[in-house]
Amino acid sequence: MSKKQSRTEIYTLSWCPYCKKTKAFFRSKGISYKEYQIDDNESKKAEMQERSGGKKRVPMIFIDNKYIGGYDELIKAKETGELTDLLGLSKPEDFDQIWDVVIIGAGPAGLSAAIYSARKGLDVLVLSLALGEQVIETDIIKNYIGISSIDGPELMDSFWNHSQEYDIKNDLGVKVNNISLADDLKVIETKNYNVKTRTVIVASGTHKRELGVSREKQLKGKGVHYCAICDGFLYAGKEVAVVGGGNSGLEASLDMARLNSKVNLIEVADHLMGDQILKKKVFAEDLINVYTCNNVEAIKGKDTVRSIVIRDNNTGKVREFDVNAVFVEIGLIPNSGFVSDLVQTNNRNEIVINNDNETSVEGIWAAGDVTDIKDKQIIVATAEGAKAALRVNEYLNK
Repeated sequence: MSKKQSRTEIYTLSWCPYCKKTKAFFRSKGISYKEYQIDDNESKKAEMQERSGGKKRVPMIFIDNKYIGGYDELIKAKETGELTDLLGLSKPEDFDQIWDVVIIGAGPAGLSAAIYSARKGLDVLVLSLALGEQVIETDIIKNYIGISSIDGPELMDSFWNHSQEYDIKNDLGVKVNNISLADDLKVIETKNYNVKTRTVIVASGTHKRELGVSREKQLKGKGVHYCAICDGFLYAGKEVAVVGGGNSGLEASLDMARLNSKVNLIEVADHLMGDQILKKKVFAEDLINVYTCNNVEAIKGKDTVRSIVIRDNNTGKVREFDVNAVFVEIGLIPNSGFVSDLVQTNNRNEIVINNDNETSVEGIWAAGDVTDIKDKQIIVATAEGAKAALRVNEYLNK
């Protein structure tokens, strides 16, 4: 998919999931890159910040010495066509065929569906913004049967490598905008091209919820972050805020405390919502101060985060903390917007499915965390993807 050789450079951290997504994107396009790991390399860290104008985030991507940004900016550059000139990317001609199944999403559900579909001899295309969905942002996984302990990026790499053993076409870094119906076919619409298919499996997962407060968007990547695993290292020993008292927020707080950072953990409810074992660890950690019943009013800072303002819901008291970073860990939103006008969704915007993973529209199935299944677990999503693929194969055989 690449027509020209460009010099691509990526500054990364070894455990950063968005770095893994970035490298998977370039590998899927057949593009080589130079990687600079900054884990224990202060000179490379300083070089990264100097080249980017002082930004603190990973990954940091440069193409022919042009600053691209992080993974989100990379995908935006692909959508706008900027990468076409820089890397010579184009749509493969064989995308113009009529597919047996197009799978939207490259997380556990999507890749499991792709493998099972390919093993049935179906023509399979996988379209996804990124590899791994939320799994690639998970630190340690200890509940995937047969593997006693593994980190999320490593597990997703194994899923991806397994899928590449089959004749599965893919395009990572593409956003599906809409699905429409055309006679007996489904039309998958993206910014730069459409594809036609007999069936669809929606396995698009979820994305991080934002606070929606002043300066949040302007300071994204400049102290506002949505992945402590990725960017927490850059604030080791500094005071930070973590917003969210669920498991993600508790884990982020403990991660930052291990980096000797003072943590202000903020939760809007009157108690922490996460697992009991994590709550015990949080309350036992001297570096973590917990503020329940508090809303975030604002994030302050001109070029970087300087402080966070919170309000006590009971007393109305306003506090302002000087912090170097704010890590937002307040939950997930289903990636269902592109199909919500076509298939039935519930009040949480999850796609409603039956026991056969069928949606309300014939020929469209859904699997994984984007659906209304109760248990949002990696092993469940993997099984749901396989189920959906088997039902699609039965449908096409009829």
